[in-house]
Amino acid sequence: MESLLYFVLGLLSLTSLYFFLRCRTMAGAVRRTNRALKEISGELEANRVLKLPAPDREMEELLVTINEALRKIREQHLEYAKREQEFQRQIENISHDLRTPLTSMIGYLDIMDKTALDPEDREALEVVKRKARFLQQLVGQFYELSRFSGEDYTPRVEHVDIARLLRETIVDYYPELTARNLLVDINIMEGPVNVRADKDGLERVFQNLLQNVCRYAGRELSVRLDREGGRAVISFTNDAEGMSEETAGRLFERFYTADSSRNQGSTGLGLTIAKCLTEKMGGTLTAAKEGKYLKFILTL
Repeated sequence: MESLLYFVLGLLSLTSLYFFLRCRTMAGAVRRTNRALKEISGELEANRVLKLPAPDREMEELLVTINEALRKIREQHLEYAKREQEFQRQIENISHDLRTPLTSMIGYLDIMDKTALDPEDREALEVVKRKARFLQQLVGQFYELSRFSGEDYTPRVEHVDIARLLRETIVDYYPELTARNLLVDINIMEGPVNVRADKDGLERVFQNLLQNVCRYAGRELSVRLDREGGRAVISFTNDAEGMSEETAGRLFERFYTADSSRNQGSTGLGLTIAKCLTEKMGGTLTAAKEGKYLKFILTL
């Protein structure tokens, strides 16, 4: 009887040890599978599949289901990317086809003999010209957005003195800034500040940010350039009391314009293009509302 008791206790101990080791093995397998799934989720294009580190029928069935779901997600991802590229090409082609006749139309409007028109007709002509130029701007930005956001677009990266380029761009825009009666405070560190960037693309980013300032700013504009951790950090800060935090968070969305900018010829694409170009050059561009101020931070 005593021998049977020892046998049962030994069997229970072995069974407990088996299930303990089994649970430890499966827990480790689940952890490794979870890490692999996170890696695969971040690199869908790699076409990897999940594999079970330890044999288990139920887990194998689960992984088969997950791998099938991953396959479908990859197919949808590739199809979306294909449609997006095709859409960008179509927009680029349409924009290109529209630019030439629009330019001709505006040219003919400019050379019309205004002296032969009465005041009411001259006023109507100016309205037509203003609308035509806005349409020309919109078509041009459509073209730029489709080109810059395409996967085949590669910036011509070189060493650029970002401090000098920023000063020159501000000087170019200074008449427009002063026409808005803005109090401009410029704080750009002395000497060259070299970064790796596309010079023309970076200048376009500055231009689009300054255009945004001219639409939203009340009375103040501050431009600052610093070095932080080996990177150049530029901030554009202007007062924008009528702008909400929600609006500030949506400024980079395509076609989004704040209500106050709709009557000022805003297409809602300028900031989208600026962000796209910045990211193509390996930088970041963010916007946030800080009290009554709207602040853009460009890091390269």
